[in-house]
Amino acid sequence: MRGKKKFLSAILFSMIAVLFVRCTEEAKDALDELTDTDILVKVSATQDGSEAGNSVMFNVSLQDASGDAVTNSTGAALTATAAFSGTATAADFDTDLPSTISIANGSSNTTVELTVKDDSDVEGEETLILTLSAANVGEISIGTATAKVIDNDEEVPTSTTDISVLKDHFYHTTALTFDIGEEFITITAKDLPDHKSMYYDAENDLYEDYDEPNNNDFKKNPNTIGEQNLVYKIPRYPAEASVKETTPMGSMGVAINSVSIFNQEAAPGDDILDELNTFDQYEGHPAGTEYHYHIEPVWLTQFRENADNEALVGILLDGFPVYGTHEDGVQVTNDDLNDYHGHFGVTDDFPNGIFHYHITDDLPWINGDGFYGTPGTVTN
Repeated sequence: MRGKKKFLSAILFSMIAVLFVRCTEEAKDALDELTDTDILVKVSATQDGSEAGNSVMFNVSLQDASGDAVTNSTGAALTATAAFSGTATAADFDTDLPSTISIANGSSNTTVELTVKDDSDVEGEETLILTLSAANVGEISIGTATAKVIDNDEEVPTSTTDISVLKDHFYHTTALTFDIGEEFITITAKDLPDHKSMYYDAENDLYEDYDEPNNNDFKKNPNTIGEQNLVYKIPRYPAEASVKETTPMGSMGVAINSVSIFNQEAAPGDDILDELNTFDQYEGHPAGTEYHYHIEPVWLTQFRENADNEALVGILLDGFPVYGTHEDGVQVTNDDLNDYHGHFGVTDDFPNGIFHYHITDDLPWINGDGFYGTPGTVTN
């Protein structure tokens, strides 16, 4: 019985061996036949890539001498060695860079898709070069292809960007001081608007009653304007932060007339859109006794003598300036600005350009997802 089992096993092994040899020979014959048709392996860049946009895409294809597609019919994948070079590196992609590229059986081409990493590094336009070599079939006809990788980050020159040049814009000198240090400027503000308001005490010369007859939801909040002692320590040479910080509740900057600038958030439990109904005629109101602007301070951009809707409105804690609602005669919209509600460009104060915030008509009005730069401090 044992001898019969050995005999049957031998027969089975022989059958498997014959089948394997036959399959191997058939695949080899198919590969030899494909090679004999003078196959060209071509690579081309079919799509440039960009951060937060397109992936880089290459196409690798099998063609004959006439440029017609040739189908891989070998029964196995056809491969070529891939190498990447250029100014872009593996660190610029969320996708691994492959070392080999395969065209599957039954196909005439394959696509290499590489997702571009959306980082915060300023890199400019880069290139990614794909080079093929050592294909197991045919010849490499076009060994390299080049795609572009487009950066979406803006260069912010900081070494010569000195915001102390803004000192003379802070005109309300009875309510603020502006001191220039080597690394920081210090602005001490009483937070007393130089315009009239229903939030001043009735005995104050700047008190003025106000209502909005076309707004049935208009109301005065129960607070009044009181003198503050806000001390802002702000970077003199602002720079983009590698890690962005959210803006605080309370003052995130100071206007040129000593008034606090707040972000687009209301106090916990309140709704900022409801709070709009409590703003006075110059679009400010107090929290406790701290008067502030959440939106366009129209006194500074429209109504005071020599008001200018393109001029400086104030500075945020990170040192980057806030300008009005217009630029070069055109109204600025949220679509013109980045996530932090600003952009890089030339202003009258900075002819070489600076990152700066703009005020817009729509939320978030002054600042978006946080400070673009590293904020200083404010105490009261």
